[in-house]
Amino acid sequence: MNDNKTIEKMMEVGLNKYEAKAYISLLKKPDITAYELGKISGVPQAKIYEAMAKLLEKNLVNVISDNPVKYIALDFESFLDTYKKNVSKTVKYLKANLKEVNSSNNISYILHLEGMDNINNKIKSVLSNAKKFIYLEAWNEDYEFLKEDLKILKNRGIELVTVLYGDTNEEIGEIYYHEMEDMQKNVIQHGRWLTLVADGKESLFVMFNKDKPQAIWTENEAFMLMAESFIVHDIYLAEIYREYRKELDEKFGPNLKKIREKMRIGHI
Repeated sequence: MNDNKTIEKMMEVGLNKYEAKAYISLLKKPDITAYELGKISGVPQAKIYEAMAKLLEKNLVNVISDNPVKYIALDFESFLDTYKKNVSKTVKYLKANLKEVNSSNNISYILHLEGMDNINNKIKSVLSNAKKFIYLEAWNEDYEFLKEDLKILKNRGIELVTVLYGDTNEEIGEIYYHEMEDMQKNVIQHGRWLTLVADGKESLFVMFNKDKPQAIWTENEAFMLMAESFIVHDIYLAEIYREYRKELDEKFGPNLKKIREKMRIGHI
């Protein structure tokens, strides 16, 4: 056992350094006095009695004789179970009460995110918070990455609507396929993009590029409307293309190329 690492971890669950040192030393050599424990643990004599008193309060040691007072270490797992329950109650309380306090604050803001881990964690957080519906626009690579999360949402009865760039061998919820003609070179130049709206309450827009993946998250209603409109607009196009592909290609070129070139919109 790496004592230093263990002491660090014990400090993360509520013990101080002297308490952790005393406890570990007592595990190795039970049935000794605080004075003896101070000598072998490296805890200063001026601090060892205070440390033992704290360990008694935390039910991590027990006194087994009175004259002289000797100690043994108790099961640390029971302490961890209690600590976990208390933390869980505290987290639950803070979430409920701080959310109530925040509900009176109508100021919305935009959170800027960088880095794949931060962005992926935020995407999964937005998905897990959904109660009614998810609107998603994503490339097939990111859709595959999110499949398990989407399956969980579907099993919870969440409505899933996705505009997909590319193909998938497993459709989860309702899928609309975006036209792909002449799109890959734009991905190479600009990176992939992803738009996500959950319940009309929070939205996330991501640019996945290899140099610096970036995203913005917000609860701002104006941004939410823009993101939803963007996705719904592409659903309209997907349905129109499904019915009138031949006529559209003849008039405007594959994937409305003539319009896109005219408007100089190279990345959508």
